[in-house]
Amino acid sequence: MKKITISISAKSFDITLEDEFARFFSEEIERLFKNKNSLEIKDILAAFIQECHDKFENEKAIREVSEKIELELF
Repeated sequence: MKKITISISAKSFDITLEDEFARFFSEEIERLFKNKNSLEIKDILAAFIQECHDKFENEKAIREVSEKIELELF
């Protein structure tokens, strides 16, 4: 287990994660927030909205590919 500290709006939060997920989580935090030392709520909201949009687009593309595969099989 690994402890990670995240600062949001001048408050620190300690979270404990399993090692492999902690590594992944740290990389995602770095990717999303470009090594900011302290996050603001608006930064987190913007990242959440972007991640939701990315997931929406990915699921839409998967559905389209699945439909094309179904048409080819039948």
